[in-house]
Parts: sequence; structure tokens; C-alpha cells
Amino acid sequence: MLRTHYSNQIKAGETACITGWAQDIRNMGKLMFITLRDREGIVQVTVKGDNPLFPKFKEIHKETLITVCGKAVKNDRAPNGLELVPESVEVVANSEIPLPIDVGKIESNFDRRLDWRFIDMRRPEVMAVFRLESEITHVMEEFMQKESFLRIFSSRLTGAATEGGTEYFPILYFNKEAFLAQSPQLIKESVLASGIDRVYDIGFVYRAEPHHTPRHLCEYASFDLEMVAQELEEVLVMEEKMMQFIFTELNKRCKHILDMYKIKLEAPKKIPRVTFDEANKILAKMKVETEKTDMTPEGERRLCEWAQKEHGTSFVFVTEFPFAKKPFYIMRKGKEGTLSFDLLYNGLEITSGGIREHRYDERVANIKAKGINPESFDHLRFFKYGMPPHGGLAIGIERLTMKILNLENVREASLTPRDTERLTP
Repeated sequence: MLRTHYSNQIKAGETACITGWAQDIRNMGKLMFITLRDREGIVQVTVKGDNPLFPKFKEIHKETLITVCGKAVKNDRAPNGLELVPESVEVVANSEIPLPIDVGKIESNFDRRLDWRFIDMRRPEVMAVFRLESEITHVMEEFMQKESFLRIFSSRLTGAATEGGTEYFPILYFNKEAFLAQSPQLIKESVLASGIDRVYDIGFVYRAEPHHTPRHLCEYASFDLEMVAQELEEVLVMEEKMMQFIFTELNKRCKHILDMYKIKLEAPKKIPRVTFDEANKILAKMKVETEKTDMTPEGERRLCEWAQKEHGTSFVFVTEFPFAKKPFYIMRKGKEGTLSFDLLYNGLEITSGGIREHRYDERVANIKAKGINPESFDHLRFFKYGMPPHGGLAIGIERLTMKILNLENVREASLTPRDTERLTP
């Protein structure tokens, strides 16, 4: 048996077996202290010179994986207020010397850390990123179940580029051209023709965007939902409630991680809503340059600052973007506008969504307006047979994690980041 306890489960007076990496070794001559690290933290192993295991412990070097069994004894000066007095030790796996990167206090070059991602994750602050990310998705799914959404599993292989345009990865599917899905959008919409009125999906999506920025990835984890709805406000309220639930639960479940990063997470009480035109007027007063069809990175940052000052939250919904920058499936509002939205948080867009065009003829017209051939889209046939009005959204999980922890680069929140240069590990 490798373990009976994790490091945070051991109590004074118990006999426990723990498996972990030798993070630090101090040999005082007739006394040794080994800091043993597992996924939950650290425990001090204290070996006296008269312990028959002392010679065996002397052969252990840093980052060797070992199993130690022994009695837990109270010691206020040790981590967690106790130490483990060993009765047995087993070397499970040796570690080569030196390590390819430092996993202590000296931080290696970022690209080097990504090259050795799974060794770098031995640093508690790096592992904490992915523990928080995991908990975010758990909480999202709990919220979806509370709101009667059904989980679907959409294929990431598609015969048409979901969003239109050129930012997709073509692949050879036997003797046919196919694409890696830019989103599960067309599938999650089409499912609503079945009678299921609320669905969600979590999975990777792909964008062939040649960006070299701290906010872009070519592959990222996307949380998507789609629901029967007539008004944009219905979708906004759903995400608002979800963000309130996520932040409330993270404060309960991940306090140690938030404390590690010195984050005080506040659940939004009410997320302000501004139209795209209103947002540009606000930014103009702040002397921030704007664009005619989309938010700029600087605009996103400054608008979140405005929301924090005026509404006490760094969340803000920006609605009614011009059709020119939105995909064909968004319902238009008038000639140029749309029933669309982005959710900005802490200076960055984390969500895009809106009311979809469920009417067959109008959807075909939208596709043609984008200069795309409607015959490329198999999903259209489902829109001929009573498709209900609906809307939805997509959240970038890495971006949300990044902004919650105030990380500098979205790659820090991606386990195996894929950008224009990286295909390993």
C-alpha cells in the first residue's frame, strides 16, 4: 500500500503511511529532517541517528518518491504541528540529478517550465492553478444540474467551419476534408430541436489564430450552454446567477488556494449591462481609443475599471455588438446590430454569447450575408422543423481561471498549452 493518508489527513497519535517526494533534506549528523510533499501539502519526517532506518534515509536525495510509515507525533515547530517518526521507508522511484528545472523557490524560465510542465506542477502554487480549474468545472456542472440542464458530448470533428471565416484547422477525415470544431455551437443548437430545452457541454475547441499574446490559445477548454429563450436578458441572468454561484462556492472550497495567491474573491451581486455603443461612449470620456465593431484589449481593461468604480464589480456585460464582427448564427437587431453579448471580467473577455437566429430563412440570409454558402452547413435542415427560439454562451475556462488568480499569461492556466509554436508536452 502506497498510502493510508495524505499529508493533510494525518493526526498526532496515529500511525500513517504517506507517499510523496523528498522536497527538502537536512542532515544534521545525528538527526535528519525530510520534508515530504504530496498533492495535499507537506509533512516533516524526523529520523534520529539511533533509528535503524537512518542509513537508508541518508541514501535518499531530493525529489525521490518514497513511502514512509510511522507514528505521527505532535511538534509545534514542524509543519502542520506534527512530525512523522518512521518505522519503515521504501524508495518507490528514484529521481535523476539534477532536475531539469528548479521546483523550489527559484523560478525557471517560463518556456522551460512549460517544457517540463508535469515536474513544474510539483510546485504547490502551480498545482493549485489546476486544482482551482478543476473545482471551477465541478461547480459549473453542479449549477447546470440545479438549473435542469442536460450534459451533451459534442463531436469536435465537423464537416463545416462552425464560425465561418478562415480561423480553423482543416484535417483529412479518410477521403474527406473535415475541420477541428471552433465550438460545439451548431450541435448544441440543433439538439434543441429534439425537445430538450437546456444543454451544456465542456470540451476543447480550436482556433487557428496566429496570435502571440498572453490571452490567446489555439486549443482551449470551453464551457458551453444553450437554452430555449426569447430575450437576451434570460441568458444574461443565467450567467449572472452562475457566476454568483461559482464565486460563492470557490470561496468556500478553495480558500487555501485563493489565500496562496492573495486573492479576495467577491461574488457579483448585480453585473452591469451596457450596450456596445454605450461602452464606446464611456471609453471616449476616458480618452480610450475604440473600434467600430469590437472591443480593444485596452477598452476591455478600462471598462472593467469603470464597472469596479461605478458598480463595485469588475464584471460587466457588453451587449448588442455590430453584426459585422459576430458569427452568422447570432440574431440581428435592426440592420447593423445583434442580440449578442460579451462578459468582461477583471479586464478580459471571458464569455461570448447571445440570442441565436432560429428562423430558417433568416438564418440562411445571415449565412449569405457573411459570404458563405449555406449548402456547407448540414445543421440547417433541423431548423426547418419547429426549432424553438434559443440563446446561449461559451466561457473560456483557462481565461476565467487566469483572471480569478491574476495570472499574467493564459498558458499558465492550460495544462498542455497549444499555441502557434507548441505541440509538446
